[in-house]
Amino acid sequence: MKSKKGIVLILFFVCISGFSAQEVHRAAATYRSSISFDEKRVADIKESLTTESSNFPETIKLFFQELKGNYAVFYDWNGETVYYKYRINKFDKSRARMVRKLAEGAAYEVRGRWEGMIVYQVSTIPLFKKASEVTLEDKKGRFSIPVYDLGEFRELALDEIIY
Repeated sequence: MKSKKGIVLILFFVCISGFSAQEVHRAAATYRSSISFDEKRVADIKESLTTESSNFPETIKLFFQELKGNYAVFYDWNGETVYYKYRINKFDKSRARMVRKLAEGAAYEVRGRWEGMIVYQVSTIPLFKKASEVTLEDKKGRFSIPVYDLGEFRELALDEIIY
């Protein structure tokens, strides 16, 4: 009798975990398809910078990764990250409510003012350079990360998520 209950419980948990894994996979696929493959990526933006037009765009379509320190970290289809500063220090609560709405893996159209770059030079320790200090070479660097001041974001949701 006890073994039958044990088997039934095991089967029940296996069925539920299989179902929830499928739902997570379906949700992730839905989020992923909300940004077109043709959308400019961070590498494309860096490549297109010249001495005449050396500014990063204000708006980029990205996926949300995590909150890391004072930054909201986003990434593109290639996995390249962009940092958006949402607070000055851990005591600054002015935009904390706004970033709480961000969901990992969800697609967003993010708007902000470009502040500088995190540059990896000779060592593996990152160095933040303000916009006025950044050279074109730094901007185009493969391992350099653009840093913005977070203005606003808009979730790119499909109709399938709503219904």
